[in-house]
Amino acid sequence: MPREKTEGFMNPYEVPTIPGTEGWERMYPEQSIIPKERRKEIEQMSIFHERQHWPGVLKPFDVDSVHAPALRGLDTFQHRVFVIPNAKGFFFWIIHGRHYGADIPPYTDPKVIEKRVPQFLQRMIYAWFNWNKIYPKWKRKAMGLLKEQYALYEQIKDLPELEDISHFAMGGGITSGRKLVEQYEKAVNTYLTLFEGHQYTFIGAAYATDMAFMEFCHQAIPDIDDRTIGEMITGAELEAFRPDEEVKRLAGLAVNWGLAPVVKRSRKFESMRSEFEKTDKGKKWLREFEESSFPWFYMMVSEGVFPRSNEPCWLENPDIILGFLKNYIEKIEKGENIERDVKALKKKKKQIVKENFNKLKTDEERHRFKELYNLVDTFYVFVEEQNMYIKSFAYALFRRNVRKFAEILAKHGVIKEPDDIFYLKFDEIRRALEILVCSWGPGEPPIKYWINEIEWRKKVIEKFEKWDPPAFLGPWKKPSVEPFVVILGGGISNEILDLYRKPIKLEEVEELKGIGVSAGKAKGSARVIMKAEEISKIIPGEILVCPHTTPAWTPAFSVISGVVTDTGGVMSHAGIVSREYGIPGVMNTYIGTKAIKTGDQVEVDGDESIVRILSR
Repeated sequence: MPREKTEGFMNPYEVPTIPGTEGWERMYPEQSIIPKERRKEIEQMSIFHERQHWPGVLKPFDVDSVHAPALRGLDTFQHRVFVIPNAKGFFFWIIHGRHYGADIPPYTDPKVIEKRVPQFLQRMIYAWFNWNKIYPKWKRKAMGLLKEQYALYEQIKDLPELEDISHFAMGGGITSGRKLVEQYEKAVNTYLTLFEGHQYTFIGAAYATDMAFMEFCHQAIPDIDDRTIGEMITGAELEAFRPDEEVKRLAGLAVNWGLAPVVKRSRKFESMRSEFEKTDKGKKWLREFEESSFPWFYMMVSEGVFPRSNEPCWLENPDIILGFLKNYIEKIEKGENIERDVKALKKKKKQIVKENFNKLKTDEERHRFKELYNLVDTFYVFVEEQNMYIKSFAYALFRRNVRKFAEILAKHGVIKEPDDIFYLKFDEIRRALEILVCSWGPGEPPIKYWINEIEWRKKVIEKFEKWDPPAFLGPWKKPSVEPFVVILGGGISNEILDLYRKPIKLEEVEELKGIGVSAGKAKGSARVIMKAEEISKIIPGEILVCPHTTPAWTPAFSVISGVVTDTGGVMSHAGIVSREYGIPGVMNTYIGTKAIKTGDQVEVDGDESIVRILSR
């Protein structure tokens, strides 16, 4: 007997298998597959395609490098480290290569919540009062691990024809084969220590305080909106702006040293590099570029919050940097200021805080406001900087090392080509290296197991790419309330759910409702960007329309006049940076990139949380 449909959304256990992909589950870690034994419970959950963090198909490497450690890190820190009173975390699942998520049912028993509150407050208070000691320590440890990963690259060597005589002359020791496997294990462990142990250190506290502050403001100041709350936390001296500042610095040097004409006429970064190498000033500029490169240009240009194996970092596609340089040089030559006006932002922030503080009616409300605001303002810096250190630097450096292992495996015939390594999970890469060592010792050809398996996986992934994933699964009796979804993703409202309950004629859409995260209005020509490496194509004055942004997109905010995203909330990257650069922004339109085309004339109204399509 067929199951009754709930709210028009498919049962998660009844998603049809794509022909030719039978058995696909074996590609992914067991914990990433929806468990059959919990069907009765899970089919009643509100599940959504979590495309803000992972908009596309995930290969096995993507799941092990980002998806699985995100599950472990987020839930552990939220539930067991910062002991958020009612939250238990978030489910992460893979369905046909796509990432789906659902709230883990929170605690509802008042006695359990009451017991957890003192632990939560103790940890929050300790973090706040000791922030000036803890956070610099966090950055030192994170940078130390990044340096280890960076240095490892030069240590990874191909297996030699013969071991050096010193191997037995010194009484034995580790063989080159064993060393190769151990270097891989070191690369993985260093990366996972950063991802699981450092990314979530304070982010649960940051989002919990953001949520508490927003709830308090909405209760105590009924006429306040989320955009105004966000504007109370601007003007920060964030290290997350450093990559952008380094590009600005290099643009200024190019102008001052008479190199700007070369930059402007170069269509490729490498052609510019070739010209620079012919002159003393050009060589000097290239030395400055190299000085900035580690770590600041290991910025992952991701379509979602988290990176994927097929996406570049700035250094892998330096034409992105060239595009930014051209935009900044053009502004400098016009006499425009390319720096953020931090002083003006702080002045505006102080005024908005004062105006809303004066609306409070009791001493208790004023005390609570100060208490929560100080926490939010303290932890705010971590939200952006962990993005840069972990989701960009750590991932880019780790993947650089994995590629080197891949080149060795491909050279010896364990896999066909280096990029094939991303069709393997972490433990499978280790097993592939063991196969190499086993065949290298006696000089025999390696078995073809992984070559055959990877060919099958490639065909499965191709079919996954063509699949149109449902946006929602399950009953959806009420919108998601999980802090990470609400604060970072903007939440899932009934209005968004209605978009998928009834057919939409995108060509007839004239107005999009979202979350206004940055004040003001701007009109201009839309630039729709789906692939992040295209951000260098933005023309000054355009309105950026995209699924989401990450720190690698930051230089674009210096030249655009407004931003519209499909997903994101007040504390998303696009929300934070649009306020820091003083441009209007509307997030969480959900269908912005589908309804708007490049060249459309649009108006971004951050005050009213609306995007208007003026003409097509």
